[in-house]
Amino acid sequence: MTITVNAFGETPTGDLVEQIIIENKEGHRLGLVTWGAAWQSFTTQSGVEMVQGYHDVKAYIAHPYYLGMAIGRVGGRIGGASFTLDEQTYALDANENGNTLHGGQASFADRNWLYELDEDQNAVTFKTTILSSEDRFPGDLQTSLTYQLTDDNQVKLTFSGQATATTLYNPTSHVYVNPAGIQTNARELTLQIAAPERLALDESQIPTGEKLATTGTAYDFMTGVKIETQLRAQSTAFDANLDDAFVLEHEAGQPDVLLRDEQSGRTVEMITDRDAVVIFTAHANMAGHETDADWFAAHPYNVVAIEAQHLPDAIHHAAFGDIVLPVNQQRTYHTTYTFKNI
Repeated sequence: MTITVNAFGETPTGDLVEQIIIENKEGHRLGLVTWGAAWQSFTTQSGVEMVQGYHDVKAYIAHPYYLGMAIGRVGGRIGGASFTLDEQTYALDANENGNTLHGGQASFADRNWLYELDEDQNAVTFKTTILSSEDRFPGDLQTSLTYQLTDDNQVKLTFSGQATATTLYNPTSHVYVNPAGIQTNARELTLQIAAPERLALDESQIPTGEKLATTGTAYDFMTGVKIETQLRAQSTAFDANLDDAFVLEHEAGQPDVLLRDEQSGRTVEMITDRDAVVIFTAHANMAGHETDADWFAAHPYNVVAIEAQHLPDAIHHAAFGDIVLPVNQQRTYHTTYTFKNI
């Protein structure tokens, strides 16, 4: 087991951005980047790249689709870019269609994190502090994200946060995976989600408050089905995709999400203590091509984001779970991605 630190580039202000490579005894490598505490890669000993990342600092700073980045304070969208907590209303950055996406413009993804290495555990812990004056949420938030690569090919993520005032905390990882390899068509993968329900969303992807049954619908992934099959059942549009929040029903010893390449047998399994997962199919380079049918015909979706979190916009829907972090209390979340048959 080894950990290697490399210079990755500099920010426009001259700060050094570093890349950290963790390798296990099998020779599989986990790649991380300090900007955004991002998960950049997972490369098998044989050279198959199963995680999509950016290749330069400029792309990480722009992050059009948040490839691999830590997301927070609050993952997903907050409707109307505002919320009320303890009888006080907070106006946030409206960085997408009048709503707040992934924490706004001064989020986890918009900073260079400090880090500590733990070579005994084959792990790295990223740390940062977000001031209330930066992101408009109440309280200054100290948060950390630990990545650990085990010898049985598990990548364990641990988020932890504590704030100087009662605030919101719903972090996630925006990791994009493809067990067939990131150069292949992700629509051909088999997807299984332990989710009997999903959220109804409006035209801006804001939850309406309604939970919809998935059984027997085009969003039914309970037993595992090819992504392409369900996308075509949803829509014939050239850009039909998944960008949906699923309500998890945990079963001991079973993955919450499974993504498998039937040809190679390579599989990514996710298990989490969160109550939901957002699944998003994408192409790493689709920014600027979203309305171009010819481009999509030549560049099918190549990755799937598997984002473990509490349900989006939970602060506006009591039934969506508790994302309120009380003052001076620490909250910790765990999610594990297991890479099998690699």
